[in-house]
Amino acid sequence: MSNRIRYLREQQGLNQTELAGRIGTTAQQLGHLEAGRRRLTQDWMERIAEGLSCRPADLLEGQAAFPAPAPKTPAKGASRTATVRRETKETAIEVSVDLDGSGIYDVDTGIGFLDHMLEQLSRHSLIDLTVRARGDLHIDFHHTTEDSGIVIGEAVAEALGDLKGITRYGAATIPMDETLSRVTLDVSRRPYLIWRVEFTQPKLGDFDTELFKEWFQAFAQAAGITLHVEVLYGDNNHHKIESCFKALARALRQAIEIDPRKADAIPSTKGTLGGSL
Repeated sequence: MSNRIRYLREQQGLNQTELAGRIGTTAQQLGHLEAGRRRLTQDWMERIAEGLSCRPADLLEGQAAFPAPAPKTPAKGASRTATVRRETKETAIEVSVDLDGSGIYDVDTGIGFLDHMLEQLSRHSLIDLTVRARGDLHIDFHHTTEDSGIVIGEAVAEALGDLKGITRYGAATIPMDETLSRVTLDVSRRPYLIWRVEFTQPKLGDFDTELFKEWFQAFAQAAGITLHVEVLYGDNNHHKIESCFKALARALRQAIEIDPRKADAIPSTKGTLGGSL
């Protein structure tokens, strides 16, 4: 059912934030419902159906046609790479990643400040990253920003495969002049975002500062990462967000490294990752 909801949403060109706004919830809550981590009650079915202009029964039809995709498992010794393409009425994005790269990047989203942040992510995580994005920038930067987070997250998730051998947890505290930021994460297939970042201005250049949370939310959801982002202190808004991206990069680099002592094991006592605790 969860993939049916996502399918119907994407058929209408809606992202999670837009549908969540229609039904009076948050994108994070909707993500839990789509991923099956939250029970889909009759009330939720009626609200989602109203938001999608369909019948509640439509959410149940054709479930067999939309099975949850099994993550691709790279062959032993194979490079952890992926290319993901996503096209909607609002954006067309292609992302390629190599998790075992050297931090080579080639990024073009049409948004200069976002390009700069994604280049920092690549350089400090050592993930080779290629991004080509075209979006409805004549309206605003929202769709391109959020959708780039989705596609980069999906590419990282696909390249990670079944998560065997990864360190799983990562944390980094990064200074940038007067600012100190911290990112702590768990590559667990249980996406969640804690965002404790406050800006003193609504814009950095032409970029709306509220969109940074949208990018991190989209990335965490699509990559299947529990992600805590905090600015511990600081004054300069540019320093705040750049140190957050750099901290994400360093924490992610740590978490996806292969632990040579457990290279063939899932890093969980359950023997699997994802689902409920």
